[in-house]
Amino acid sequence: MEQKTSIAEVATRLEGAFKHQVIGQVDDYCAYLTYIEGDYIFHHHARDEMYLVMDGEITVDYADCDSVTLGEGESLVVRAGEKHRSRSDAKALVLMFKARDLFAE
Repeated sequence: MEQKTSIAEVATRLEGAFKHQVIGQVDDYCAYLTYIEGDYIFHHHARDEMYLVMDGEITVDYADCDSVTLGEGESLVVRAGEKHRSRSDAKALVLMFKARDLFAE
């Protein structure tokens, strides 16, 4: 039997912006918690990923089109191959879902 996970407790263990803690896995996708603060680099993935804002506000910039701003309780799927970056002026807590093999080692 799996143990339940407290998002609030995991958030206290985050070590800084853009660092993550995996909180669960479903098949080959991981759910992980991260803080977004400042600008991440533009990048793309071979598979889709999803952002779900738990607290605060983030913006996802696309290299070749408009930006999308997400507030608490809002989500966005970034499709495979879309060059993007996430950013936030203030620290935002975000739950993300991405394929396990997309994590940088």
